Amino acid sequence: MRRPTLLRLALGAGALVLVLVSSAFGRAEPTGIYRPLLGPDALTNGCYPLVDGIELDFPYQVRSDGDRPASDGVRRQVVLQWDELDTDELEAALDRSVQAAGYQAVGPLAWAKGEHRIAATVTEVPDLPEDSIVRGRVVLDLPATPLSSTDPVCADPYSTKRFPAEPREFP
Repeated sequence: MRRPTLLRLALGAGALVLVLVSSAFGRAEPTGIYRPLLGPDALTNGCYPLVDGIELDFPYQVRSDGDRPASDGVRRQVVLQWDELDTDELEAALDRSVQAAGYQAVGPLAWAKGEHRIAATVTEVPDLPEDSIVRGRVVLDLPATPLSSTDPVCADPYSTKRFPAEPREFP
């Protein structure tokens, strides 16, 4: 036999041996965990709770949370995505959540309790397929809330959704 033929046979035999003995080295055990563990909700982790104990009674994800300058001082802006509900159901659930904390409606998606004012802007995602989970965006305008905990999780912007402002350079 020629040398190249012997080399091919040897490589083929070696590959066959590897396939036959590979099961002796074990297999990966499935863990059932296909994404990283998620931290607590940014509004319920104790760092920056909603004012006056408001608890939102609809499915949502916090996208960002932070304080913004306003004409009357500093206001808090919380941006949420809401899930599964249509716009009317979402607005009704938001109204129930805010009024359950003692706020009175003073207009469409606007509430007051003493000096505290809350407003919401609701924007539905246009042209959604019916099986979409995320349905839209809610922007809450709230009184500023100070840090309420010294837990180390409160220093993590991915937990609080309070990301540092990015410096912007203009040409």
